[in-house]
Amino acid sequence: MAEEEKQSAEKNNVETILTKKSTRFGWRDFTLNLVFTLIMVASFIVFIFIQPPEEGDLASWFSLILVIVLPLLIFGNRLVRESIYQYDFIMISGNSIKYRSTPLLFTGIRTKKNEVDIRDIRKFGISKIPRKFSLDLRKYKNKAMLILNLKDGKEHLFGEYFLNDDLVEVCVYINKIYPRAKLITNLGEEYPQLAELQKKVASSKKVKELEDDGEPEGVEIRRK
Repeated sequence: MAEEEKQSAEKNNVETILTKKSTRFGWRDFTLNLVFTLIMVASFIVFIFIQPPEEGDLASWFSLILVIVLPLLIFGNRLVRESIYQYDFIMISGNSIKYRSTPLLFTGIRTKKNEVDIRDIRKFGISKIPRKFSLDLRKYKNKAMLILNLKDGKEHLFGEYFLNDDLVEVCVYINKIYPRAKLITNLGEEYPQLAELQKKVASSKKVKELEDDGEPEGVEIRRK
């Protein structure tokens, strides 16, 4: 019991190496969700309370649910999530990277929250988000998100509401902490300040390289 308490205390006292907060970069997706949500709310009030179908008309009730209630739940859910995007974060603490990330329109419905052991990362980098996934990306053409490929084949994609420069800095820290993880993004051409950032991280007293545990035997890595 004493040993468990000691480990718990050590875990709680782990120093945070890096923390990045989300940044709003566009309002078109949010406005679209707001408009559709208001339309669905108005339709719900009219057809459910003001002019409801007859009680025995199951087909009409089913149609109303399908046409009004379902879109209301979808767009309302999106609206709520995009309203609280400011709670998103990416944090490197000890040997872990923790994150909370709100997806863009069509990049997902559920808010992404997880914690990953940096030693489990096989390769990582930032990748450009396809413009068709968001109306805002028509203006922000080079918006990227962070990708972590783990040794067990799992993949984490997050960071839609984070600045590209912040995602690059996260990559530099991961590369310093666990050099065995392969950086798959050619950052040198896109970010001239990369060398200076790498030098800054290399001299940081907070950053300590993790020991390599190696890949477990029998693990198949999903390749793209």
